[in-house]
Amino acid sequence: MPSPSRRRFLATLGAASVALSGCLSDESPPSGDLGSVDGSWSMDGRDAGHTRRVDDGPTDPETVWLTALDGARATGTPAVVRGDLYVPADAVSDRSRYRHRIHALSTATGEERWQVPLRSAPNGPPAVRGDHVVVTAQRAPERGRIVCFHGRYGDEDWLHDVDARLTAAPTIDGGVAYVPDWDGRVHALSVFDGSVRWSRRIGPADHSRTFAEPVAVHDGVLYVGSLSEMPGVVALDADTGEELWHERTAPVTAGPVVHDGRVVVQTRELVVAFDLDGTRRWSFNLVDPGVRTMAVDDRHVYVPARYRLHAVDRRGEAAWTYEPSDERAGTPTVVGDSVVVRGRDSLVGLSRDTGEERWTRSLDGVGRAVVTPTAMFVSGYRGRVLGLGD
Repeated sequence: MPSPSRRRFLATLGAASVALSGCLSDESPPSGDLGSVDGSWSMDGRDAGHTRRVDDGPTDPETVWLTALDGARATGTPAVVRGDLYVPADAVSDRSRYRHRIHALSTATGEERWQVPLRSAPNGPPAVRGDHVVVTAQRAPERGRIVCFHGRYGDEDWLHDVDARLTAAPTIDGGVAYVPDWDGRVHALSVFDGSVRWSRRIGPADHSRTFAEPVAVHDGVLYVGSLSEMPGVVALDADTGEELWHERTAPVTAGPVVHDGRVVVQTRELVVAFDLDGTRRWSFNLVDPGVRTMAVDDRHVYVPARYRLHAVDRRGEAAWTYEPSDERAGTPTVVGDSVVVRGRDSLVGLSRDTGEERWTRSLDGVGRAVVTPTAMFVSGYRGRVLGLGD
């Protein structure tokens, strides 16, 4: 069992620092119970293809609980598995030597189960397989770290250092965690003990690639996008790291995302789709490009630009465009027949077919939505985490 020094109970949050529309009383933050939360969002983008898509979820969400993590200045995107929420946090504490932490919370109530310090700055959400919680981090400007914690108690299972810059969150497929780095290598490690399955530099040594975003995995193939020097999309054999094909593009700034026979990336002003064999199918021009994560389903690719959200159909043509009232289009998530999109200080639910607004929730600043069939979780300002349900 974890020692008392490794547990930290939740701090209450005064009403003066909270502004949740229709959700909070004037006395205290909400502290309800979501009950049993089924389903999972086990890594960045939910699955190994990074689709940001779930078949079902809350259709009219309200905040059920709000947790303020002790000493946290900011919270990152969490992962959800089997009733636990794993949240990266940027924090200060007189009890810890380290600024960054991972908190494990109950999905039902937001109650803290454990917290552990991170000796490096996390790159994004953890990736979870069973009782193994894998985090990538930057331990120095040109040095990275991959570390695994036990999901039940927070004990460190294994650690692997990389002599290159890491900015991508891990992707887990089967029992393997895949992590690309900025020196053009991709690392495949066993989730269970951290042993290296393979580590390979992709491309010629004198023309290296830069991999800044997570790899996507589908049917035994890795897809990774290169940002500089040799930009483009590369497909690798997941078992060996052997290159299967590559296609040149402009520098890849978001993706790859893989779903329904397509590999989709953003290259600054363009969204580009390929077949799984590398055949280029279409490209779509963005008028006001941003650099944010896409979502995809069997109808559209949902691409957030600076001030609008574009829905692009499977032929590469514009289906609809949504312009939020607060002039910010954040990361989209497909939830059943809706698309949930982050605004500056709100979440908005849109029709997948038309882009018409269905609901809006003011949440005083939120991160990317993480969704299960019965609940939705978002990070807020000043170390907050919110659990929403119907």
